[in-house]
Amino acid sequence: MFGAGDLNSPTPYGLTPTEEVIVKTKKTTTNNERKIKKVDSKITQIYDKVDGLGSLFEGESRKLNDVSLDIKQQSTQLEILKKNTDTQTEQIELLQEDIVSLKKQQELNSNNIELLKESFDKIVILVNKINKEYVTKDEFNKLLVMLDKKQSSKTKTTNGKKFSSNKSNKELMKEVRTLFKKDYFTKAIPILEHLISIKHRPAECNYYMGEINYYRKNYKDALHYFKTSMMLYDKAKYLPKLLLHSAISFEKIGDMENANNFYNTIVDVYPDSKEAAEASKKTK
Repeated sequence: MFGAGDLNSPTPYGLTPTEEVIVKTKKTTTNNERKIKKVDSKITQIYDKVDGLGSLFEGESRKLNDVSLDIKQQSTQLEILKKNTDTQTEQIELLQEDIVSLKKQQELNSNNIELLKESFDKIVILVNKINKEYVTKDEFNKLLVMLDKKQSSKTKTTNGKKFSSNKSNKELMKEVRTLFKKDYFTKAIPILEHLISIKHRPAECNYYMGEINYYRKNYKDALHYFKTSMMLYDKAKYLPKLLLHSAISFEKIGDMENANNFYNTIVDVYPDSKEAAEASKKTK
């Protein structure tokens, strides 16, 4: 009568057992609906977070992919740099070896230059000594005058027969060397006289003429050619032999003073030569 049995009342009373069950069920349903709404709200929040994490994951994945690409590119560049570095290192090592080799060659060249300078200085001293002390002596000068006249007479006689050849001067010089090695002196002489007359390698040609006369024991003629050769070119490689044969020629014609001077000069100027070894036997 005063609201008893009102199922919609917040605090119903006077309810029948059935109505109490209905009220209780209604309360339970209402509570469940509240819980479901809360759960739905949480699920929505979770979905939102999942979506956020998905976006974040995609972003991080893209970053990771970019980093991977960068790593790959950097690795490729590193390999290229490594190869270039290895190549450059090898080139540097080769250059260092070349520098060491060039320094050794430079040192060797410097030593050779010093040796050549010493030899040149000795040869200059030798020539000056020969000119001043030996060759210019009165007796030898008279001998040379006589030899020059004799040689001029020989040249005129020889020049009566004109030398002819289709070979070049260089080929003729090569032929002379070959003939000389074989001791074909008779065939070599007219070629040498021709080359001397046209002034082709006159120092070498006079040397060979001196050697031919030396081996034929024409010592005075040999001395004439030896002197001419030495005056024309005093740095020839055959100079030690020329000096030795000059010394022996002086000895053979009885001029022991000049012979001894030449022997001593060879030993002083060319101490390591085989000619010096032979000359030293004469000076003892």
